[in-house]
Amino acid sequence: MIMECQARGPQGAERSYFKILLIRFDQTAEIDSQCDMTPVRKIDPDRIVIDGQGGGTNITAALQLALGRLRPYMESLSYHPEHAEHPIPLILLFSDGAHNVGAGPQPVADEIKRLNLDGEPVVIAAAGVSVGGDVPDENTLRQIASPGCYVPITDAHALSAFISSVGSSGASRALDVASAIYRL
Repeated sequence: MIMECQARGPQGAERSYFKILLIRFDQTAEIDSQCDMTPVRKIDPDRIVIDGQGGGTNITAALQLALGRLRPYMESLSYHPEHAEHPIPLILLFSDGAHNVGAGPQPVADEIKRLNLDGEPVVIAAAGVSVGGDVPDENTLRQIASPGCYVPITDAHALSAFISSVGSSGASRALDVASAIYRL
């Protein structure tokens, strides 16, 4: 996904229209220091490590971190001279959805989806990942996701297809993201 995004947009390392924010979460949530609203062309994809440690699932903490970065970013985009050229932020959330730490994630997800650029809201695409045969909490993940932007994931291949198809599609409007998910 990162390499595909690196190839899109205007030419030049300083003119990347894509920024990546990578948040890992279990009982707590943390932002990857290499991917903290970083222009995609400045990221070395070989240095990114994602490994599931298991334990708790604190979706709320992850969404709160995302909201904290998105608010000022959206504000800065609204004043950018080329703001119409920038894609709307897209959040890719993949989890078993079994939120079991802290307050429920729905209020924070709703707040994120109220952020907008020229009337187009930020989209949350959620993938319900089966872990060891467990069924994901589809109800929670569907509520978090923007309309039509939830997909069940049953294996590593399907997760890879979700990330590459949806994440690098350049789609950032709910209808376009839902279409990309439907094609999976």
